Amino acid sequence: MLTITTIEEIKKWRNDFQEKHPRKKIGFVPTMGFLHRGHLSLIQKAKETADIVVVSIFVNPIQFNDKKDFEAYPIDLQNDKALLSDLKVDILFAPSKDEIYGSGNPEIIIDYPSYTNVMCGKNRPGHFQGVLYIVHNLFQYVRPHSAVFGLKDYQQYLLIKKMTEELAFDIDIIAADLMREENGLALSSRNARLSKEGIEKALQISKALFLAKEVWENNKNTTAGEIKTILFEKMKNLEIEYASVYNSEILQEFNEEETFHRAVIAVAVYIENVRLIDNVILE
Repeated sequence: MLTITTIEEIKKWRNDFQEKHPRKKIGFVPTMGFLHRGHLSLIQKAKETADIVVVSIFVNPIQFNDKKDFEAYPIDLQNDKALLSDLKVDILFAPSKDEIYGSGNPEIIIDYPSYTNVMCGKNRPGHFQGVLYIVHNLFQYVRPHSAVFGLKDYQQYLLIKKMTEELAFDIDIIAADLMREENGLALSSRNARLSKEGIEKALQISKALFLAKEVWENNKNTTAGEIKTILFEKMKNLEIEYASVYNSEILQEFNEEETFHRAVIAVAVYIENVRLIDNVILE
């Protein structure tokens, strides 16, 4: 595995590769590191759909609203490299903060307010603008043919897909299913910050979502309000940021009296000052 740390290097590699292998496809998986089985499933999907795979590791400071959250984000680059080598990843792009933002934070903003002012974006102003900026630039550096994003952050997936389409990037955005532990807990790098008791509390999240999905599948006239009642009742011991039902294509929240199809039930909670998100998709 070749490790590249500068923008100049990754651009040069991409140009050389394109010249030598004009028919080969590059798959891309952008990450913030501290890799777990969920990330590895994204990489595996990229390997299945491309000839060569580039993985980036960069903890993007401008997408964090809380400086303490940024400082607490877990990092283990040595272990990440070992996992990537085991998966036979071709290229690791691991730039420093100074390499990406050496001239200061960007002034340009990429935003879709109707998509970003709900769910995770409602209480995290600037978060998705930071995500879209770094993904936009990573796309420019790597110029992949495809990129894989997990559905655990469903809002992020839709935003990146929309940006890619509207800016006419010739990149196929591939969705990868949310991965869970056997106990139902959604895989997340943030889980490492939870105590044993915190993990037990976190199991209430997936149990609430699974029950809500089961109720809807048994009666598709169930209203959004009835789903929300289930979520808040089953997670009553947790600090809930949001828990609701959203249109899975435009992220508009359904009114409580509405019935729905093609939706995502999504939640964000805090446990031990750690923010966790999860969702189930209804079709």
